Amino acid sequence: MTRAKVFIGVVLAALCWWVGNKVSWQVRADSAAGLSPSDIMTRWWYDIVHDPVHLSWSSGDVLAGLGVVAALGLAWAYYYGSRRATRPGEEQGSARWGGSRDIKPFVGDRRQDLLFTRTESLSLDSRRTQRNLNVLVIGSSGSGKSRYFVMPNLYQANTSFVVTDPKGEILSATGSELVRRGYEIRCLNLVDFSASDTFNPLAYFNPGQAEVDCAILTENFIANTTGQKPSTGSDFWEKAERALLTSLISYVYFTKGADGTLLDVVDMLAAMSASEEDEHATSEIDALFAATKECIDDYDAEPQAYDAEAVAMLEGLRFSCSQYNVYTQGAGETKKSIIISLGVRMAPLHMAQVRRILASDSIAADQVGARPTALFLVVPDTHQAFSFLASIFYETFFERNVYLADHNGGRLTVPIQCFMDEFANIGKMPSFERKIAVMRSRGISTAVILQNYSQGKALYRDDWETIVGNCDSLLFLGGNEASTTEFISKRLGKETITQEDSSLQRGTSGSWSRSWRSTGRELLLPDEVARLPGRECLYLLRGVAPFRSRKLDAPQTGVFSYTPRPVVPRARLDDQGESGVETDLPVESGGDASAWLDAAPGSSDEDDVHLAQDDGLPQDEEEALDEDDELTMTITWPDGHVDEETIRMSEISDDEALLAG
Repeated sequence: MTRAKVFIGVVLAALCWWVGNKVSWQVRADSAAGLSPSDIMTRWWYDIVHDPVHLSWSSGDVLAGLGVVAALGLAWAYYYGSRRATRPGEEQGSARWGGSRDIKPFVGDRRQDLLFTRTESLSLDSRRTQRNLNVLVIGSSGSGKSRYFVMPNLYQANTSFVVTDPKGEILSATGSELVRRGYEIRCLNLVDFSASDTFNPLAYFNPGQAEVDCAILTENFIANTTGQKPSTGSDFWEKAERALLTSLISYVYFTKGADGTLLDVVDMLAAMSASEEDEHATSEIDALFAATKECIDDYDAEPQAYDAEAVAMLEGLRFSCSQYNVYTQGAGETKKSIIISLGVRMAPLHMAQVRRILASDSIAADQVGARPTALFLVVPDTHQAFSFLASIFYETFFERNVYLADHNGGRLTVPIQCFMDEFANIGKMPSFERKIAVMRSRGISTAVILQNYSQGKALYRDDWETIVGNCDSLLFLGGNEASTTEFISKRLGKETITQEDSSLQRGTSGSWSRSWRSTGRELLLPDEVARLPGRECLYLLRGVAPFRSRKLDAPQTGVFSYTPRPVVPRARLDDQGESGVETDLPVESGGDASAWLDAAPGSSDEDDVHLAQDDGLPQDEEEALDEDDELTMTITWPDGHVDEETIRMSEISDDEALLAG
């Protein structure tokens, strides 16, 4: 019982005692004056009106007041004792449509909010609203998922954005406006590869957990190159392929660092072979791992002879060799089958256009949370041949930015909203149901955008309900797919209505009757959900009545043509020189990691961006460049064209001079 109820009870008890006391005194006084009973009954209220402050402390009057209080208490006890759990007007359900008063506590400055409808928006301050910014958007083809949800929110320009963009229409329509507002634009284009930045997942492995990142990348690749209904016994082959792929990826990373790519992995796999006739036959890669094991044995025998960098690399290679040992346990025929099976999975990585975008990294996905950036992932909507690349990108993006947030006070400098349009075409991201639950606290939110509810169910199966449950907002833009309309109808809930029943019997003794009873009815039946007008939508926010509102207005769009960013070598996380530029120079000490670079297959002698000295410049590495010396800068762009520019040392900054030196 609350304090307010106690206070009200005390006041009512005092009022009842006062009334009983006054009436008792008036009746007793009139009786003593010799008035008739009828006169006494007409004057019982006289003292209450004419002298309200007068109280009688006669024992009879005091007891009369207490008697009235006791009678009230008994009536209260009887009422509450016989009361049943009733909710008048809500017997069959309490659902109703929400209004402006319902959404008001969750709205901030609409110019900075996450927009849903013309009248409903959600503040980005999730700590104030106690609602996360994850959204489930469902709308059939042509319902306006991009035009009436994604584009209006991009024009809010309130966070960084990562947008899945089927066919590249969103980038073309919004790119100019985003650039005008100071955004950096980046694009991974899986439709027109020549218009794409490059992406190297190995460049985003997190220091200190590279083995974990290798396993995550492997799991993602295997999951998205496996059919929905694998044949019986495929688990063995998948596990064997997983072990082999993990060993190759980890070997490339621990020997080449952030410069290693999936192309190096493909080249290593291409150099592998096994023989059914000769079980002891070895390939070039077998010999490479055997030599690596010998180096690990040397390290175990004399660990003090190795520096910290070499130790870290050798420990990583120990993990790589342990995974490779799993593969080598099989017979020659088994190993050959594993190589062929994994080679089939990696066949798309032999395409020239795919190799170009995987050969380096210019998209800088780890900088999206550092400054306002709009990163577009253009995916084909007619096939899923490259869905594994989209899935790998998102997996890498989430893992890297969660890591950066954890090492930046728990949140990213600039929050990120991910609009994952055509979610089913991205491919399955392992553990996405866990990521969507925890990324919120790091400043990363996602909008899962689908054509119908069953798409997500088919992709994530039992984990789909977890993903839906972690989206506090649901926006339905229209559709008539059965599972979707039933899901929306159930989410809207039931309301209690009054049903009228009437009957008429004709004849000589005919009768007519009418009755009313309460019954439950969905706010919208599935068929009514399917008939929702094209300009209307349904918005559901956790803990709030649902809203039936008008869709957002489509923003003005432009035409934007994206030019890929130049490919710039990434400095290693473990700085190898004063300039921060890595070197491939061999060293005398057998314990330094640089000596391993030449051993790794798939290495390149040319950088995508390199500085070349003129013939007249000094060639000795120890000799410094003078201000009168010149540098010829050659830049190879992703589309293949080459730019050259000659610069005097006196014209560039100290930092650039250091890099050039």
